[in-house]
Amino acid sequence: MNTFSRTTLALLTSSAFAAAAFAETTSSNDSAYETYRSNLSSVEALSNTLDKEGIQYNAEVNLDGANTFAKKAEVYSEKHDELQTIFNASHFEN
Repeated sequence: MNTFSRTTLALLTSSAFAAAAFAETTSSNDSAYETYRSNLSSVEALSNTLDKEGIQYNAEVNLDGANTFAKKAEVYSEKHDELQTIFNASHFEN
């Protein structure tokens, strides 16, 4: 009986650790996905604005090597910064 209790306790403990690790990974991935979607939307919105104003820009985004949502979010953030610089130069040069 004592061995059964130890085994059960060990199983419950390992299950709790696995569940906690899974929850942490899932929330981290959700956050990275949300950041990626937010950055993608920002680039799309700024691209639409530049299109409407007839401003020339390079819309290509290179996702080679960006195999996680966090890396994709970083690439889109850099593209947004580039487009924002183009927008600012066009509007504040006068």
